Amino acid sequence: EEVWKMMMGRIATVTCVAALAVGIVLRDDRVRVFLAGYDCVSNCASCGSSVKKNFTERPVTPSEKRTYQSEGVVVLRGAIPPAEVAALASAIDELPNTFMSAWLAPFTLPFYERYEHHLQTRSPTVRAWSLGMGNWASQLLDLESVRLYNAELIAHNGADSPTCRPSWHRDTIAAPFSPSERAAVFNVYLGDIGGDSDGLIYARGSHKSGATMSSTTTTTPVTTTTTSGDVVEPEIKVGDVLVHDPNIYHTTSGRNCWKRRSLQFRYVDAAATFLFGPNRNPHGPIPWTLAHSPGVAPHGLQDGDPLSKSPQWYPLASTSAPEEPPRGPLARCPWSLVALVRLTLQAAAVARSGPEGKPPLGFLGLDGVVTNSSDWDWYEIIPGAPKFLYHRDGATARALSSSQATPSV
Repeated sequence: EEVWKMMMGRIATVTCVAALAVGIVLRDDRVRVFLAGYDCVSNCASCGSSVKKNFTERPVTPSEKRTYQSEGVVVLRGAIPPAEVAALASAIDELPNTFMSAWLAPFTLPFYERYEHHLQTRSPTVRAWSLGMGNWASQLLDLESVRLYNAELIAHNGADSPTCRPSWHRDTIAAPFSPSERAAVFNVYLGDIGGDSDGLIYARGSHKSGATMSSTTTTTPVTTTTTSGDVVEPEIKVGDVLVHDPNIYHTTSGRNCWKRRSLQFRYVDAAATFLFGPNRNPHGPIPWTLAHSPGVAPHGLQDGDPLSKSPQWYPLASTSAPEEPPRGPLARCPWSLVALVRLTLQAAAVARSGPEGKPPLGFLGLDGVVTNSSDWDWYEIIPGAPKFLYHRDGATARALSSSQATPSV
């Protein structure tokens, strides 16, 4: 008993010393930003609505709007002078990595050389670009105003990546709102790219089947038998802007693994309500959990709250947007590890709370919204790793069922 008491005393002492050390370290603002993965200290306080973009914005054409609405994807050709894209690339290169690239990517996103999110909190250049892109988003979506819900950098490892195989999915898994909200993802590539250089490809019009939470409809992803006529393979030059609906079923092509670099500017209707509970898989130490989950991300929102309650985290994005509260420090700097673990366990339980251990209606998987539990199943992507939820008719599930090469996730 005395030995036990001595051991517990030592553990308590070590714990107290560790907690004190962490507290001292976190007094350094640079360390806090590194561990948070975004600038929670100043939240780019100098990046107010007075920040202007350098490139001249041209309007979205009626043809581009019709294409986006019908196909779920459109390319705004020659929208930005290549010199301005080069300036954006330089600004990104100057940003130091946070734990997202230094620690998270090597273990959970090993195909990425760099992954950084919520760059609008760190870079005046990114913040300025987000305003101009927001104008285009409002025009494409026929909305008076939109909010930015993320600005991300993705830099692929190219040939050094453990895999470049396709992984079909819908971006609604990473969106903090219902799939029925009007939204758009703007992709700005820092180099030319297309289907033959591991660029994004899309199942034409599939956004229409993924934008519902109703159990009376069926979300049917594209399958491996899809003909080439059903797939959109945009060819992108520097200065083009690739825009897609978060609901559209898409993947990188997996052809000619390329060291691609791009930024994603993500927008939603300014009047949208927050929805990002534990009803999605996968959940855990992955980008969208850290970016949006209640109790983890620094917005203070709960399901059903309007995004406008957190203008610091989900700002209006337009060069003509009305003034919002001054940008300043964010809560939870850095995020809570306890809250992250709690959410991960809760999501795992919810994912198997439907009939026969399947997900309940309204649950979100990589293939979209669950509208019929029996259409979904659990698949082992990597031997020995946790199983992931996919639609049985989805491209990923079919590839696994036919013993094809394992897709990346």
